[in-house]
Amino acid sequence: MTNATWKAEQYVTENSGQYQSAMEALALAEAHLHSGGRFADVGCGAGEIAAAMAERHFEVWASDASASMVEATRRRCAGLTVEAEIQDAHELRLPEAWFEVVHSSWMLHWLSDARHAVRTMARAARPGGQVVLQWSFGQPQAAGFLMRTIIQKVMDRPAWRERLAAVPLAMFHHPVEVVCEILREEGLEIVVVENDVDVPGPKDPESLRRVTRTTAFSAQADALGDDADAFIDEALLALFKTGQTNVHNTRVIARRPNEDATPVRARAFPLSVGVLEVVSAEPLSPLMRRLTFRGDGLDALPVEEPGEIITLIWPVPGTTEVVLPEVGRWRFPEHAGRQHTRNFTVRSYDRESGLLTIDFFLHGDHGPAARWARTATPGDRVGYGGTRVHWIGDPAADWTLLAGDETALPAIGAIAESLPDGHHVIAVIEVRDAEEEAALAAPGVRVHWIHRGQAEPGRGEALETAVRGLTFPPGRPQVWAAGESLVIQSLRRHLLEERNLGRDQVSALGYWNRPRDSRTAH
Repeated sequence: MTNATWKAEQYVTENSGQYQSAMEALALAEAHLHSGGRFADVGCGAGEIAAAMAERHFEVWASDASASMVEATRRRCAGLTVEAEIQDAHELRLPEAWFEVVHSSWMLHWLSDARHAVRTMARAARPGGQVVLQWSFGQPQAAGFLMRTIIQKVMDRPAWRERLAAVPLAMFHHPVEVVCEILREEGLEIVVVENDVDVPGPKDPESLRRVTRTTAFSAQADALGDDADAFIDEALLALFKTGQTNVHNTRVIARRPNEDATPVRARAFPLSVGVLEVVSAEPLSPLMRRLTFRGDGLDALPVEEPGEIITLIWPVPGTTEVVLPEVGRWRFPEHAGRQHTRNFTVRSYDRESGLLTIDFFLHGDHGPAARWARTATPGDRVGYGGTRVHWIGDPAADWTLLAGDETALPAIGAIAESLPDGHHVIAVIEVRDAEEEAALAAPGVRVHWIHRGQAEPGRGEALETAVRGLTFPPGRPQVWAAGESLVIQSLRRHLLEERNLGRDQVSALGYWNRPRDSRTAH
């Protein structure tokens, strides 16, 4: 996303698909499991990724060569933990072994020499950290770069030669095998390599003209003024005539090994999609309701860890049809409209019987998901896509701390059941009152219950105060916590900064947010 002349407003208007593809890559890398870590966004564009990751509680350092892009990032990320600066990636500077995730999407191909940038990003990944790269023109060295040759021939035509002499073509070929070799030389393991990655967005000639005017041909468009469209049309026509329209979008995910931590596994999402049908419904407590489902495609559901997340899908308001995303990436058909989706914990999945169980916290009638869960009966149907890992057990842990509110209860129960007999488990859980304790069946777990009464969930410091009051057992802990994002953010800070736990020992996830205008009352 790096070109010093690019203008943020035009870029955002025509390139929204690049944000979606970047979030797909980060989901594939399971970047959310590094929640609360440090995130570098090289070639940050207008700050969409920086903002999204800061809202997931990363401390974000963002850079771009374009002053317009950096200013847009600062505006978008105001109030978030984002530091944005102008920096040419040819001379990229990053602290070594510092970031949990180093990300760069759709930037490398604008660099005449990407070797320094790739090495710097690789060195910036701490042990256990990941480098997530996406760029165009990543085809193998042997395939050459005929597209550039064809465009250059158009630029050399008499109508354009003199007018474009001062604005050379800025698109470069960085073969995937060369990038991977640099990453390996810097001690990283290659986890994912994908070729011809599809970036969402229209592919018709008019749309391509608008997109390339704001990216590949932005400098030429500025030089040509009113004649820019004529030049771009000639270039696109030449590419279509020669069949050179594949930009060879490439995705690489690499990891720096960490012997002291369980490695994060890259896994596409969703690997299974389909429609679930309610088989049974039962109350666990006044505010927790258990629904059991069976459905198509569940045999492909990749549930490997306790407490994995499944996304449920309801029809667009005013319709009855459930529209499902593509397998392997979270994309809906263009005609689908905005589906209503929510994430829930898989409480259990019995592959032999094909039954899937989800516990729903009935937190009022705020939205269709809560209303549906409150009244669902056998035969009711809902779409799904699954699943994402939210817990990876640490075999070196001597004991485990689980903490959260009602939204974390299903995962706490599933995790506790998965731990070895005799493993020391402490749970700190905030619920409304003693009746809600029935929603957790976890024998052998020492539970510290917090009753908030009629106060709103997600307010106050009761959860953190209870954790602060614990005397931690000796040995290496593993901590998992989830709940309202600001509550969890403060708890994470206590664990890392005051308890001095390592980032690889703490997974603290913001499962939900209070409305922004009420969050300052925390």
